[in-house]
Amino acid sequence: MNIRWVIQNNLISQLEFKLLKESCDKLGVEVEEIEVIPFSAELPKFTMDEKTNIYYGSTTLMYNIYHQLNNPTGLFFDESAFSMENYINKWGKHMLNSDADITSFKEVTQKQYPDDQIFFIRPDDDSKSFAGTTMTFKQIKDWGSNITQYDNVTLTQDTKIVVSEPYNIRKEWRTYIVDGKVSTASRYRENFRLSKSGTDIPDDMIQFVEDRCKEYQPYGAFVMDIALCGDNYYIIECGCINSVGLYDSDVKKLVTDISKYVNKKSILDKCVVTSKKSYKGTL
Repeated sequence: MNIRWVIQNNLISQLEFKLLKESCDKLGVEVEEIEVIPFSAELPKFTMDEKTNIYYGSTTLMYNIYHQLNNPTGLFFDESAFSMENYINKWGKHMLNSDADITSFKEVTQKQYPDDQIFFIRPDDDSKSFAGTTMTFKQIKDWGSNITQYDNVTLTQDTKIVVSEPYNIRKEWRTYIVDGKVSTASRYRENFRLSKSGTDIPDDMIQFVEDRCKEYQPYGAFVMDIALCGDNYYIIECGCINSVGLYDSDVKKLVTDISKYVNKKSILDKCVVTSKKSYKGTL
């Protein structure tokens, strides 16, 4: 395969870095390690030639690659597609927060709720600007009224956020999807506690995910987090597969499936370009 994996070697889980590198080595796929400067817009130097790069690292790195390299083939991201508002529009009742309020800090502070009412709050986009959490309405108002900077990421009164009621979630899984199929999956939480398992992967949960992929996919490769509430499965959110935690997934299979997908896509893209250059008729 005419590809290489460009993998960030700092500020990420060293176990995940090791598993990714070992998986590439076993497959005979080239790996290039890069070191990222924290919170910097500067891209580290890496090879760009006839091979197609597949990227893995922090959210900051992926955002910089997306904006500075014009969303290259080995990066699976689209700002407009990776948002809670888009997921709710596409999947409706299958979303855990299908009745959520897509709002802003400015708007939510003007609403009238009891100060002690509890809500779940998270960013609308995939920027990880702050972690999803439960807060009382008073805490949300206080934060929104005094917002300046949070975790070195600047938020504003107009930042789009998702506000919904909290749910009693029994289990949560992360599924890694390549070309409409679940490549691998891992449970990562049970009864609100971190609990990783690569074997507790129900067949009906996988079927639920692949059924949703038949309806819509934000990208050719992405992750979809699933919640079990009562006896029903719901989509929590999706995310960029280039910058997510791997938990107890089958990393070798994931690397294999992504590598094959990108290699095939690169060949098809080159064929399209070649056919356009050789076409002598009128387009």
